[in-house]
Amino acid sequence: MDLRPSDADAAVRAEAGAWLEAWLSAPEHRTDDPRLDLEWRSAYQRDAYDAGWLVPSWPLGEGGRGVGPEAELWIKLDFARRGAPKLPNVQGPGVVAHALNTFGSDEQRAHVRAVARGDVWWCLGMSEPQAGSDLASMRTRARRTDGGFTIDGQKVWTSHARDSSHCLLFARTASEGPPHRGISAFVVPMETPGITVVPIEKIGVQDEEFCEVFFDDVQVPESALLGPEHQGWKVAMESLGHERDMIWIMNLVEIEAANELTREALRARPRPELTLEYAAVRGDADAIWLTGLRGLASRVAGRPDLQTPLLKLFSTETAQRAFLLARRAAGLDAPERVGSELLAGEIEALGATLYGGTSEIQRNIVGERILGLPR
Repeated sequence: MDLRPSDADAAVRAEAGAWLEAWLSAPEHRTDDPRLDLEWRSAYQRDAYDAGWLVPSWPLGEGGRGVGPEAELWIKLDFARRGAPKLPNVQGPGVVAHALNTFGSDEQRAHVRAVARGDVWWCLGMSEPQAGSDLASMRTRARRTDGGFTIDGQKVWTSHARDSSHCLLFARTASEGPPHRGISAFVVPMETPGITVVPIEKIGVQDEEFCEVFFDDVQVPESALLGPEHQGWKVAMESLGHERDMIWIMNLVEIEAANELTREALRARPRPELTLEYAAVRGDADAIWLTGLRGLASRVAGRPDLQTPLLKLFSTETAQRAFLLARRAAGLDAPERVGSELLAGEIEALGATLYGGTSEIQRNIVGERILGLPR
């Protein structure tokens, strides 16, 4: 694959970039706090959907422009580098909309536009106290009853549960066979009797709220089932796969930012003992980008993408190394601007190895599903 976009992809990337720059520079879109200004971030999501740049590969008029996968990758990278606002309810277009579109009934697919545009928020019922990153170990159960299911269990680290209209819930519907084959997906309104939401208090400023969600004798109809019964693992994997590129792209941009801080620090105060470490992190950043391109090439060619699953692990751990190196290069007397950027980057990099599957679980996934190692 050429490491530069084709003329057509370069043209659509330029068009998308021009739209984003115009949006960010408009007087009505200025903000003093891009991280915590939810109104600003929500306005971006609506406008990007309406303009067709929210998910460029989606059809025209449905949040996209119908571009190919290569053009979409270039646009995502360009938007991340230009500082596109973080979506306030990222799992909406990132996971839920794809799940509803791919597996939903006509009634369920009717939610897609509002979810993707951000008109309503949905939460994901995945992580549990005993199954944080290991979805197959979940204990929340959905038992068949007359006309539907009864759900009992607990979810944790559920983003935006208190502000969501619905939950895309994963629960165990069978105990026999491999654990991942007995899971089903459900569309559950959060106002359903028996659901209790308890916010989790966090230290420091937070841009999203985590919650515990308890399900006690929650009754849902047969129509709440999303996709075939016992096929929730497939729903989860195919839906989560749509955000795979965005995860490593965002990490790559964070690594590039840390490397720039390191470069500035070493130019102002040369530290020969850090130069080789800096070169190694720069090389890892290039490797992340090239591996992402290889994964895309595999998907375009119809081959199994064995590359992209490596990048969540590799990019998050490289981001941690990059910010730790930048901190050492800058020193304790770093300017306030640099110190603030380093602190924000370090916090984000530490969390990145936990959310979306811890590094330990990612290593298991790589070993078992890519390398074919025994459990």
